[in-house]
Amino acid sequence: MLQLWCELEITGWLHIGCFAHTLNLASQAGLKVPAVAQLLGRVRCIASFFHRSTVASRKLKEKQKILNLPAHKLVTDGVTRWNSTLQMLECFLEQQPAISAALLSPEVRSDSNLCTLTEADITDGEDIVKALKPLKAATLVMSEEKSPTLSIIAPLHAQLLEKMISVSHDSSLIKDLKTAVHDNLKSRYGALKDKLYIASALDPRFKALPFLSKEACNNTFSQLVLEAAGLENVDTAIRESDGDTSEETVPDISLGGVDEVDYAPPIKRSKDSALICVRH
Repeated sequence: MLQLWCELEITGWLHIGCFAHTLNLASQAGLKVPAVAQLLGRVRCIASFFHRSTVASRKLKEKQKILNLPAHKLVTDGVTRWNSTLQMLECFLEQQPAISAALLSPEVRSDSNLCTLTEADITDGEDIVKALKPLKAATLVMSEEKSPTLSIIAPLHAQLLEKMISVSHDSSLIKDLKTAVHDNLKSRYGALKDKLYIASALDPRFKALPFLSKEACNNTFSQLVLEAAGLENVDTAIRESDGDTSEETVPDISLGGVDEVDYAPPIKRSKDSALICVRH
């Protein structure tokens, strides 16, 4: 039924925007918040300096060894991939003690007017990484899928919206970031939500629709029953037009309420992607 339903929708020119691209757009919206962009700009300048200066790069390696830090090169981000910006920030925070020590050394200080981040900046950077973790997990889920299906969009979309709601202990910077991401995500797929819910209901991983309210779940199942009845009528009309009047035994499938339907456990994912799951 899932295949036939999808074929009918494709024939009717149902357009679904790429969810991976949606994640990128929503993440970029959060990263463009002025306070966030300013902090990332400073990180980017420092990382670029260490890439350009052989003296600074050598001094960074010395400090990494002294401080027992991984000998990782600093990362500079790309314009088109939001997760490269997150990787840049994560790497900077990991190497921050070595970066500070290298920038304060006489050899490097005479060649640069850069200053390392303050303690408040470091705290903000750590909060940004934490706030963007669900988006990173969702991106990993999409990239690990060998054949991404329509059914995965609604669960991930709903959980990300929930994760991007500000809480009382969030700083003003993180509140602005979450709001920007939340508003961007909320503007996507509004006209297609019923179709996406049906696709999820047909997937054994999400068949109980745990990300929906009971009312929305029951409405989806009702719509699914109507869709199934419509497909059966189409099949009957086709057989009659072909002159096939033989009766076909159709199994009796009753769709219970939400509480009566067990949903499958989440797919095993990597450590990061496990943050986004189908079970609440």
